[in-house]
Amino acid sequence: MSQSKTRKARQKLARQGKLTPDTHRGQWNGVHPVTRTTPTLQQRKQQLHTKYRRNLVNDSHDSFSLINPPLLLSCS
Repeated sequence: MSQSKTRKARQKLARQGKLTPDTHRGQWNGVHPVTRTTPTLQQRKQQLHTKYRRNLVNDSHDSFSLINPPLLLSCS
């Protein structure tokens, strides 16, 4: 059987010492799917707490409120 153009190009790259796509296949980059666990109840609660908590320091609302003290009228 004949080889495809793509396979010939990959073999040529390999002969030249360059990177080929098949050398990168199958690498998980440090992730081990067997050891990965689901989050615990505490971890889920902490995630939801930090997700819905508003940071008031970085709040960009330019609102303010004025509180008027009651006027004291003296009746003489």
